[in-house]
Amino acid sequence: MLIERHPELTHLVDLPSTEPLYLRVKLSSEKSTMLALTKFRHSFAWAVVDPVLHTGPSVWPLDTPGEVLVDALHAYASAYLTGSPVPSPWRWQESELSEITELADHLDGRGIRVQRVVAQNRYRADGPFYEPHLTIADRSAGAYAEITFPDAEVRVSLKPHLGWIVDMYAPEWDIWSRVDIGWSLGHGISPRPGGRLQDFPVSVVADLLSAGRKAWQIHEAWETPEVSQPRHASQEALFTLAMPSPMTLDELFSDSTSRPQRRTGLQDIVEAVLGQLTTFGFGDVSEGDGDAPIRSDHFHIEWRHQAKDISTSEMQRLNGVAAAAAASEEVPKRLIVITSGGISRPASAFADKAKAFVFYLDRKTGRLGAHNARAQEVLLPRQAPRNQP
Repeated sequence: MLIERHPELTHLVDLPSTEPLYLRVKLSSEKSTMLALTKFRHSFAWAVVDPVLHTGPSVWPLDTPGEVLVDALHAYASAYLTGSPVPSPWRWQESELSEITELADHLDGRGIRVQRVVAQNRYRADGPFYEPHLTIADRSAGAYAEITFPDAEVRVSLKPHLGWIVDMYAPEWDIWSRVDIGWSLGHGISPRPGGRLQDFPVSVVADLLSAGRKAWQIHEAWETPEVSQPRHASQEALFTLAMPSPMTLDELFSDSTSRPQRRTGLQDIVEAVLGQLTTFGFGDVSEGDGDAPIRSDHFHIEWRHQAKDISTSEMQRLNGVAAAAAASEEVPKRLIVITSGGISRPASAFADKAKAFVFYLDRKTGRLGAHNARAQEVLLPRQAPRNQP
């Protein structure tokens, strides 16, 4: 297939008759690029070895079409033979051009270091070049690029539902915060996270990122540390959240006049949820009152403390409540649900279709998780960038 698709390499192709089996293109007496089925600890993957020393292999899943593998091999071989860089999208270990590879090309052309691009190919080799290990990016992270600036580490994602999401990592605190694209470009604080591709083309996002940290408007970071894993003293001073002893949400959201000793716990939970929603990029949320602990002009926020899973009919009812709440207002309201219970799979799918966000509340820590795809897209990354310790 390699010879058929790229006949100019025919005289350079080498296929051994004994194991280990590999497909090699001999580029000089000392340099080669090759394709081999490779074991990474407990997993197998295809690896295309770059002829340039001290660089990791390009790694591809086992079900990658043969045409993609031989074209990747050709891209590395022809780049070396012509003395030119590996072309896009192959240089990003992708087989198809996309908005993310286009963004990476823009930034790389301006001298900004793009650490990795992840779109269709979720496989990457990490670690030292002489002993790489396989990592597989979670599909819920969407397509993204990880970028290193002199004073920041940034992940730029293009989410299916929300569009552009820009997150910045602060190594001194080991936390992520979110860049508001619209706000940064002078459009005001966005009521919801993300920025649509049709509103913010690739070139606009590239210009904003190229301007550097001074040009970014960043939502204040809020961290809810796990009770069992306190951070070091300097972080505790900034982000300590005094969580109450475990209780049911029936107790937590019961009438405060009958349980005055619980009022501090309720306030802590509300502050934790409000802080996280603000950090995620819900720009118009604010503290409310007892009937509506958190208010928003663009979202109707429902608090649920039932133990049983949310059903499709219940999700439809809550969505109707949100619509009714905005019936007399100019701005239609979407739904945010905060629940300590579960949700059925059909109800989660309906919530995505209704453009609602359903968050799971861990009442022991105050931390929010995701119960549907839209909520998953707004969560901050949980791990440091690959080039951080």
